[in-house]
Amino acid sequence: MATPPAAPAAAPDDSLRAMAGALLATPVAADPKDCIDQLDALERLKSAISAAQARVTHSLDQHRQAQAEARRMLEPTRRWPNPDAGIGKEIGLARRESPHDGRRKLNLARALVRDLPETLAALERGDINERRAEIIAGETADLEASRRRAVDAAVSHDLAGLGDADLRDRVRREVLRRDDAGWLARHERARAKRRVSGRIIGDGMARLTALLPAADVALIMTSLSDAAEAARARGDERSRGQLVADTLVGRLGGLSRSAPLPTALKLIVSAETLLGDGREPGYVMGAGYVPASVARSLALAGAQHASSTIQRLFAMPRTGALLAVESASSFFRGGLADLIDLRDRRCRSPYCNAPIRHRDHVVSRAQGGATDLANAQGLCEACNYAKESPGWRHEPVADPLTVTEIVVTTPTGHRHRSRAPDPPIDRSDPSPLERLVSARLLAVAG
Repeated sequence: MATPPAAPAAAPDDSLRAMAGALLATPVAADPKDCIDQLDALERLKSAISAAQARVTHSLDQHRQAQAEARRMLEPTRRWPNPDAGIGKEIGLARRESPHDGRRKLNLARALVRDLPETLAALERGDINERRAEIIAGETADLEASRRRAVDAAVSHDLAGLGDADLRDRVRREVLRRDDAGWLARHERARAKRRVSGRIIGDGMARLTALLPAADVALIMTSLSDAAEAARARGDERSRGQLVADTLVGRLGGLSRSAPLPTALKLIVSAETLLGDGREPGYVMGAGYVPASVARSLALAGAQHASSTIQRLFAMPRTGALLAVESASSFFRGGLADLIDLRDRRCRSPYCNAPIRHRDHVVSRAQGGATDLANAQGLCEACNYAKESPGWRHEPVADPLTVTEIVVTTPTGHRHRSRAPDPPIDRSDPSPLERLVSARLLAVAG
């Protein structure tokens, strides 16, 4: 009796192709709430696939490196090419991407599997996407392995609502806590390359590009923005962008006769960092986190120059809360508006990285909301207008002595949490000075 031919062995990718087929066969939801649930599930699936791709890429890398080592052992005198170029090209072809992008994915896979296990786990859970995993990997690339793993453990939790810029801030803060000397060395090398260039782009326009230290750019942009807002308040009908551009030309081209107003560089810094030898990084609005030594230098420079101002604020040591009095006005103005900007830094809508343009009530005045810091949020124009659409609701967390948290409810009933960025303080062990100041503030607030 003839033996039937053996069935062909299943290819390793057959199960993945079957999963893709099952996914395509899944009916599209008809109900809006179910549509949102499907989008959320698909986004998490994309992240899980990215994590699986990282593991597969790392496996391929190990095989190719072993083969390259075997070739070197057989012919030690021969000059072999770096295997990374070929591996990156293989990965790029498989992913329908360029060789350059293939090498980027190779470096990401190495980082995730070897040094960033918590980030890889967050990617597998769908808490972050591949782009945000790349942010963590890129910001920690200059750290030695043990410090990189420490940053990985510190940043890869409580990620809901964080956009790219907020995540980058969080990672940079943890990097500076552990390696401020390395940051300063890299900054000095980068600072030596500062320059200004111009390029014609057509239609009678050109692009002016300046590569400058971030704190200098923050000061320049704040000055230009303040001038634009002042002009709009006087009734100037030009757009904000046009006013910023025209002010730049007027000042640099010598066309403006009015001297620029003194500009405030907004700095968030802990008392220990400012007055002692604390290592907690400071935060410069528009520039991001800077080492403690740089924060102290900025504060000292501001004190020595009458034409500049350093705005500082104090945060509760254990909670990170910022305290402010209630305004009698229906609008957020002056110091209270500055405090909102310092606390929120960017639009408070989850995952939005746009600059703050509107300071708005979380609970409107018409509904009994107070004009105070606990009921305030900084929003971009688009998110503030979207907030007024039917079905949207914003609610603050009740305790004003905690870092502000807002719950955003969408028309389908889905809830998203938005938490203000942590201020640059070490909550674990408040200093005697911070305990004294916080006790005085609590007594005044109470």
